[in-house]
Amino acid sequence: MSSLSGLIEYVHPIDPTSLCGTVLDRILDTPGCDLLAVVKQGRPVGIIARGAIRAQNAGLRASEIMSPALTVGAEMSVDEACSLLLAHIEPAAGLVVVERGRYRGVVSTRALLRRHGDDHSAAAMNRRFVEMLNHEMRTPMNGVIAVADLLQRQPLTADAQAFVRTIIESSQATLRTLNDALELSRAEAGEMALEMQPSGLRELMDSLQASWQTRATQDGVTLLIGYDGPPDLSAMIDAARVQQLFDVLVDTALSLNRQGAVEASLQAERTPEGLRLTGRVCDTGGGLSAERVANAFADPAAQADASGLQAKLALTLCRRLVERMGGEIRADANPGAGVTIVFNLLAPEANVTEDHDPNSVLKRPAHVLVVDDNATNRMVAEALCEMFECTSECVEDGAEAVEAARTGRFDLVLMDIRMPHMDGVEATRAIRAMPGAAGMVPIIALTANADPEDAQSYINSGMQCVVEKPIKPEKLLLAMNEALPEVLGRAAAA
Repeated sequence: MSSLSGLIEYVHPIDPTSLCGTVLDRILDTPGCDLLAVVKQGRPVGIIARGAIRAQNAGLRASEIMSPALTVGAEMSVDEACSLLLAHIEPAAGLVVVERGRYRGVVSTRALLRRHGDDHSAAAMNRRFVEMLNHEMRTPMNGVIAVADLLQRQPLTADAQAFVRTIIESSQATLRTLNDALELSRAEAGEMALEMQPSGLRELMDSLQASWQTRATQDGVTLLIGYDGPPDLSAMIDAARVQQLFDVLVDTALSLNRQGAVEASLQAERTPEGLRLTGRVCDTGGGLSAERVANAFADPAAQADASGLQAKLALTLCRRLVERMGGEIRADANPGAGVTIVFNLLAPEANVTEDHDPNSVLKRPAHVLVVDDNATNRMVAEALCEMFECTSECVEDGAEAVEAARTGRFDLVLMDIRMPHMDGVEATRAIRAMPGAAGMVPIIALTANADPEDAQSYINSGMQCVVEKPIKPEKLLLAMNEALPEVLGRAAAA
């Protein structure tokens, strides 16, 4: 987000006692001059815009026709300056920039709007580039992780298992960097969606422990996860975003340490305004410093280098996440080594009733249509279907999927989203338009892009649910169990 500093023009100001005829001559002699600041003893008292002076006003003083000055500091962003102008009751020709109350220059509305448009065009272009890069790199990386996961389930030597773990961890680190860059570009564009739902706080921290304990053990780092609050307390939050926030902070701390400990905790306190949630991630190994974190919060590209860019992206994303949830985040230096990152959120208290199905096995065998243009993804999906004791057939694009579904011989469709010729959404709509049982076959979306807004759009197109790539067997099994009972209902109805 650019500031006004590059738009400031130092136009020599005029005195309030100057005659308007003299002021008009100055404006006419300077084609690019849209406004002049009226300054008394170094401090702005008004502005005169081009077109505000008429010939009949030539004998008046500048103070008699000037408009009030809208004064701002040079550090104000272009977006904030545009909002200030729009909120002003009367149309304004521009802003007067001051430093410690004294005149520094002017910024015309025309220049401001031009830069605002350029900034947003550049931001949109950057966001599209990041999304394209994310998709093009994520597809092969998902394939690497999925195949390595299948390989890890085979009988291997201890050395071979270690090699496979390294492949998976390196690939996952690359995906996390891609995801952080994509999320940050969306946050900068104001497109970070929140899905507020009742969520158990202790369960959230238990999930965090399960997610990172193995990684910490392998890295030789002590991981301590804690929850301080009523054990059954629930809050109305976007649990996935809060988990993402902790994930980014814990991952960053573990990545920069090979000794010491990483502590993550969540404290919940009831207040008259709601639940005050205080999250902490403490790194005692010295991999982070308060100054480094503060710089990353301020600007991810500041002093960026190959070894630190991933951490800077991650920490800047954390700041955006917390701001989007209406909270605050800071970094406190530890007495010894390292830093503690603290964030505060305010959330309504909520009631949660949970009814979990373990879904340890598939409820019934199924014949599955796998739709994906990537051969590795098809191989992984087929292997998982076989693991669940299902039969499967594969096609490579949406048009082939529509023709295969028309036969009515499939119990379930696993549908990729991005494919040539016809994408997964178009194919789903075409299948749903078919008469009879063929048009009612359950369809599960398989995609690397499963953020809430996109996932909802897939469901709106006629899909039952969404499974994120790289495919985790337990997530696919859960989705298939949710979808397959509908097949039984339709079969009975037929």
